[in-house]
Amino acid sequence: MNADLAQLQSHRIFASLSPIEAETLATAGEVLYLQDGALLFDAGDRADGFYVVLGGILEVRVEGKTLASIGAGEVVGEMGLVTADRRSAAVVTVAEGSVWHLGGAGFEALLQSGDPMATGILLGIARDMSRRFREVVDEAAELVPRVTALPGGPALIERMNWGEM
Repeated sequence: MNADLAQLQSHRIFASLSPIEAETLATAGEVLYLQDGALLFDAGDRADGFYVVLGGILEVRVEGKTLASIGAGEVVGEMGLVTADRRSAAVVTVAEGSVWHLGGAGFEALLQSGDPMATGILLGIARDMSRRFREVVDEAAELVPRVTALPGGPALIERMNWGEM
C-alpha cells in the first residue's frame, strides 16, 4: 500500500472502521496530486464528494477573501457530501500537495447497500463537524462581551438569540 493510503487510513474520519474496511474504502477513492494554484472546486459547483488533505496547503475562499487554510489531515467538502448542496466556497491549492477524494456517487452506493463503512464515515464526519462547530461557538462566545459593549450591541445580541438574523 502506498504512503498516501496509509496516511489516509490513520485519519480520524476512519477511526471507527476496521483495518479491512479502511483499506477497502481508501482504495474506493482516488488520490489527486495538486499543483500550486490549482482549483479543487469553485463556489457554486455541484458537490462531488469530499476530500482529505494528504499534503500541501489549500485555502478556502469566498468572493476572493481567504476564510481558512487547510493542511494535511484536514477534511474539505464533507458538508457537500452530506447535504448534496452546491459548494459555498472555492478551494485553491497554495502549496502543492495531494488529496484523497471519495466521490458522492461512491458514497451514495455505500449508503444504499447498507455497508457499515458508510455509517462509519458519517460518524467520523459528524464528529469532525461537531469539533469545528464547538470551536466556532467558543470563538463567538469570546466576541459577545466585545459586541455587547458597542453601541447597539445588546440589541444585536438579542436579535441573534431569537434567530432574527
